[in-house]
Amino acid sequence: MIRVLAVGDVMGRPGRLALIKGLERARAEFSPDFVIMNGENVAGGFGITKKLFEELISPTFGIDCITTGNHWMDKKDIYEFRDHPRIVLPANMYNVDEPSRGLRLLETKGGVRIAVMNVIGKVFMKGDNSSPYDMADKMLGLVPSYCKVRILDIHAEATSEKQGLGQYLAGRVSAVYGTHSHVPTIDERIFKKHTGFVTDLGMTGPYDSVIGMDTASAVQRMRTGERKNFEPAKNDLWFYGMLFEINEDSGACSGVQRLRFSIKDS
Repeated sequence: MIRVLAVGDVMGRPGRLALIKGLERARAEFSPDFVIMNGENVAGGFGITKKLFEELISPTFGIDCITTGNHWMDKKDIYEFRDHPRIVLPANMYNVDEPSRGLRLLETKGGVRIAVMNVIGKVFMKGDNSSPYDMADKMLGLVPSYCKVRILDIHAEATSEKQGLGQYLAGRVSAVYGTHSHVPTIDERIFKKHTGFVTDLGMTGPYDSVIGMDTASAVQRMRTGERKNFEPAKNDLWFYGMLFEINEDSGACSGVQRLRFSIKDS
């Protein structure tokens, strides 16, 4: 049995602070074998830089794999490292040219092979994204049969689309979880006694905010339509993630546990 920890969208510098403190506690209490995080918001809320990527996969944070979403290309230096084996792009997004960029085959420190996949939704999302269902099927066809632990991050707006994909993949992958909305859901469960699922992991970052952004500027922009720049909020930091217990021989998930830590000194 291995434990895979998936951490919800990490929001800017406050999110990185919550991440490092939350990981310290998670590792002390649960000893995860593999850590995945969604990193499309780590650089000021929009995208990820090469410097931050290298910091996140360094021993300081120790992230094993970083998934992304609709902001994956906001920082142009990502083109320097988008083929790195530890970053995953949303394979079916309109501006991702190779579906293989949405699949990474990795290993835990103990040698257990893990396939990490990333897709984006079509409903209420920008661009003419292809079907996440068809893309998930295509990527699963590329996963070697010996790799039983299979994890998928669906970065999507609509809860129905996230749940639909989870049900569609039930029995074929170890875990499906949603990201993007920055609002944690409390519907963690296991489909067909095999596939761990939650509609949205939630955000790791400042909750005294509007989905992580400074409240005053967000409300003003929504109320008046003024195109005011967004900046991440700073207060009430929380770490959100989901711990999946998975049988490395069968790929079946037997336990799903929410991790929700307040970063008290924020």
